[in-house]
Amino acid sequence: MTALSKLNKTAAIVTVLMAAAVLILATNLKFEFRSAPVDRSAHAAQENSAPPQKGAASRLPNESDFKAIAETDVLRLKLDESTGHFMVEDKRNNNVYRSFPNPEHWAQEKISENWKKHLSSPIMVQYVDFSKSILQAKETNIAAENGKLKEVQSIPGGFSVTFELPETGFTIPVQVKIEKDFIETKIIREGIKETNMGLVWVRLFPFFGAEYSAGQDGYMLIPDGAGALIRFKDNQLNVNKVYDESVYGPDNTFTGLSNNRNKIIMPVFGMKSGGKGFLAVLHDGEEYANIVASPSGVLSNYNWITATMNFRSSFLQFTSRNSPDEWGFIDYNKDELFGSDRSVRYYILDTEKSDYVGMAQKYRDYLMNDKGVKPAEAKSKNLPLHVDIIGGDREKGVVTDRYINLTNTDDTTRMVNALYDKGVSNMAITYMGWQPDGYSAFGESLPVDKRIGGDKGMKAFIDNAHSKGFPVYLDTEYGLNNTGAGGFDEKFHAVVNLAGRNVMLNTLYNNARVPVVSDKFAEETILKSLGKYKDMGVDGLAVNRVGQRLLSDYNTSYGSPRDQARDVQERVLKSIKDALGGVIGNKSSFYALPQINHIQTLVYDHSYDLFTDEAVPFAQIAVHGLITYSSEYANNRQEDTNDFLRDIEYGAVPSFIFSRAQTKEFVNAYGIRYYNTHFEDWEALAAEQYRRYNEALGDVQSQFITGHKTLAPNVKETTYANGKRIIVNYSLEPYQAGAAAVPAQSFTVVRGGESK
Repeated sequence: MTALSKLNKTAAIVTVLMAAAVLILATNLKFEFRSAPVDRSAHAAQENSAPPQKGAASRLPNESDFKAIAETDVLRLKLDESTGHFMVEDKRNNNVYRSFPNPEHWAQEKISENWKKHLSSPIMVQYVDFSKSILQAKETNIAAENGKLKEVQSIPGGFSVTFELPETGFTIPVQVKIEKDFIETKIIREGIKETNMGLVWVRLFPFFGAEYSAGQDGYMLIPDGAGALIRFKDNQLNVNKVYDESVYGPDNTFTGLSNNRNKIIMPVFGMKSGGKGFLAVLHDGEEYANIVASPSGVLSNYNWITATMNFRSSFLQFTSRNSPDEWGFIDYNKDELFGSDRSVRYYILDTEKSDYVGMAQKYRDYLMNDKGVKPAEAKSKNLPLHVDIIGGDREKGVVTDRYINLTNTDDTTRMVNALYDKGVSNMAITYMGWQPDGYSAFGESLPVDKRIGGDKGMKAFIDNAHSKGFPVYLDTEYGLNNTGAGGFDEKFHAVVNLAGRNVMLNTLYNNARVPVVSDKFAEETILKSLGKYKDMGVDGLAVNRVGQRLLSDYNTSYGSPRDQARDVQERVLKSIKDALGGVIGNKSSFYALPQINHIQTLVYDHSYDLFTDEAVPFAQIAVHGLITYSSEYANNRQEDTNDFLRDIEYGAVPSFIFSRAQTKEFVNAYGIRYYNTHFEDWEALAAEQYRRYNEALGDVQSQFITGHKTLAPNVKETTYANGKRIIVNYSLEPYQAGAAAVPAQSFTVVRGGESK
């Protein structure tokens, strides 16, 4: 090619680029700069990692170098002082668990040397270089930096060690100890030191229990939805896919890529490999953690699952005070490291308890023994039917908003009486949209809107419900405020991000952005209102964002870090429970469990990622007998028969949502998007469905779930502590289980070998 032709080609390229720039400006396109997801592919992970170091090839520890350092009745802990790795022996069955990948398959690993150093290292970190104008997060590990171990010491039950990474300048002290049937690994926050770089996250012993598939029966349990399994496979077709999600959901205060996955409500993960199994519980600092699972064939040929402990998060720094929310650049706060100590407990499961049921049972034990969740006591031999009633809402009018009266207090009394007369002998009732201006008016407290009966009408309704033994809850939303109620002013009382802007959510259907309330201000507002609720005779409050989501808050007067926000929310829930007697959560995270007695819309399915194989009722197994829970409203289901059967399989109580008004009367409401709520259309069916729920679950509502398995394709069995079994058949053909015949798309209750 001649010099002239090269010049012409260059000029053409420049012309095309200039034209593209003009087109972008002309069409007012905006660009939102967000940090890239971590470890989403092998290519991305290797590009973002520190370059391979010269020297000896990566290797795993020599097991003959490990020396016993601590022992319990169940476990024996061994340490390799030269690497900081450990091994644990289960004395019940001689199973061995390692803090590094199973060495049996190490020679088969053909990945890059840099990733082999990740696999062999007891610690991985991500960091940014604050001396650079563009902050690009990179990963490294102690092996890649020829790091050092300092102060290797014996402590009661285990050992402590300090990892030093000389090139990035990090000093990270950790502890490992055994107690009863678990190993606890801990990062000591106060001992972390930075010099050259800024620490973003730490993965401590990230490849604990990592295994090849090797044709064995194994899977990883991830806390996606109620629980999902990633089964071991020899040949992975879903390469470049990992599970990487924030515990208790993403922190809206910081930027990040969003997706349609269910948020994590439980800080747990697990792995089963043949007759071995463990459940990991994030015991401290889980508010700042992600759970990461990588199937075989993605970043290596090992299946591995771990916790990423975040110490910084990226945020969008706006280019000017008046710039749109989409304009800015990615930044990190140089002066802040999140949280306190971070600890993970790995509960070692005996052989017969190494599956997801055994994991859920161990988590139940943890919730009772360590978090103070108490077993529920059934107040009736019959299940409670959870009935939610919508009072009112608003829609756009000609000049101003128009109020929609959906159900007044007299209507609600008639509904409850009608269901009672049809045989529904136990109910728990939640009144929604009772506050002034209805359902979409957030932050409001009493009085009740006069247009649906006011305080007097509500008191009469509550008294009628109490005469039948039914508790009444009022639905509230103090975590958002668009009314100014309680003296709320978004300039002073809203959650503020690091860029100094209020955090807003698009939660309404009129596209209005609603300020998120600082948790400490919400606490003040709720405490002031509890006396009025008590005087009304209310049995408790139904809460929404409180107990559901955690945000970091940089409000100078009311702000709190994410871990402290959890403490505030737990105090709020306890105050409500102590004052009124009960709390109903909505899609609640499990940090709320000690203070709530029911979860409405407890997630029951997984997110249908390509790498997950099936949903399991891990959450339901863990909490059944501790609290009650329901899934979707029965009259708003997507697949009526399947969803009903899933409730029976999962031990959920029935719930309906009703209004006097027909759907056509509130299709333009700002806050309500429930359909098929017209009570007269559902009255008879609700009573019939309640009868079927009660037949299956009435006598096990306070029983623990002790077994769950697949009997055949689309046939599931759930077993309770009293020996009762429920077989659910989702298929279109009848199923025979011994003497028990299960009709197509139905269920059968089995007691002592006899079916009912």
